[in-house]
Amino acid sequence: MSRPDSDAEQPSVVVECVLDASPEKVWRALTEPQLASDWLDAQPSFGTKRDDAERTFEIIAAQPFVAVSYRWREAADGPLSETVVTVELAPCSDGGTHFRLVHMPAPIQAANGNAPPMLLAA
Repeated sequence: MSRPDSDAEQPSVVVECVLDASPEKVWRALTEPQLASDWLDAQPSFGTKRDDAERTFEIIAAQPFVAVSYRWREAADGPLSETVVTVELAPCSDGGTHFRLVHMPAPIQAANGNAPPMLLAA
């Protein structure tokens, strides 16, 4: 996965730190639903709408032990907002993990796709 381009129109939040755990252990915490739910303080959605949760996440891309991206949905005191959270991992020489999180707005998709209409075969 490549790092998101820094675009002035799409503000993002970037957090970097070093964790005292191996990339494999951090990966497990980010990708196993119950562990990720506890760590991210959100509920996994698995592509379904969860009205009972204020925050949900769904893995949309993953490169094992290197990077994972989530579709992040939050409905705190207002309309539902959808963003993308990408976490990049890199091993450190001492056995720890360099952790880089980028939280940015979800890309906007056109409703019609600007394609000509297609007829279904009978």
